[in-house]
Amino acid sequence: MTDIDELLSIIENPTRRRILECLTREPSYPLQLSKELGISQQAVMKNLALMEQTGMLMSHPEVSDRGPSRTVYVPSRQFTLMIDLHDNMFTARLISEEMGSEPHTEEIEGMDEAIGLIKELDSRIHELEEERSKLLQERNSVMSWFNQTVRSIDDTEKRSELYRRLEDNIKDDTKEA
Repeated sequence: MTDIDELLSIIENPTRRRILECLTREPSYPLQLSKELGISQQAVMKNLALMEQTGMLMSHPEVSDRGPSRTVYVPSRQFTLMIDLHDNMFTARLISEEMGSEPHTEEIEGMDEAIGLIKELDSRIHELEEERSKLLQERNSVMSWFNQTVRSIDDTEKRSELYRRLEDNIKDDTKEA
C-alpha cells in the first residue's frame, strides 16, 4: 500500500485505529482483540481482513496451548503520515519505513532504563515537532508576503509564471529530501 488516499480510508475508521493501536503493542488474534476492545469478533475479523488485504497487516498461524491453532496478526509496515493545512499551504505526505530495519540500540539493562530511554526519545520528538511548527509558521508568513506581492501584479501571465517558479522550486527541494 503506497497510496495516501487508500491509507486514509483505512485509518479513518475508529475501530481499525483501535485495532492497530493494540497490534503495535503485541501480535494478537481476533478473539483476544474482541475482548480487549469490547466489540464483536465478527467486526474485528472484518476489519483485520480489510487491513490485511490492503497490506497494512499480515497474519500467520500460531499454535495455541489451549486448543486449535489461531491466526495472529501483526503490522506489516511502518509509516508516518504528515498533513499540513495552513493559510498558504496544504501538503499530505506519506513517509514509509521498511519493517525490520530497526536501528541498532545498545543493550538495555532493565525496565526502568527502557522507560527512561522512551521518555527521552519522546521528549526529543516533541522538541522536533515544536521546531517544525515554528518553521511552518515562518514559512506561512513568507508565503503570505509572496502571495500578496504576486496578487498585486496586474499581468496575469507574470503572476502565473511566479507561481509556477515557486511550485517548481518547492517540488525540486522535496525530491532531494
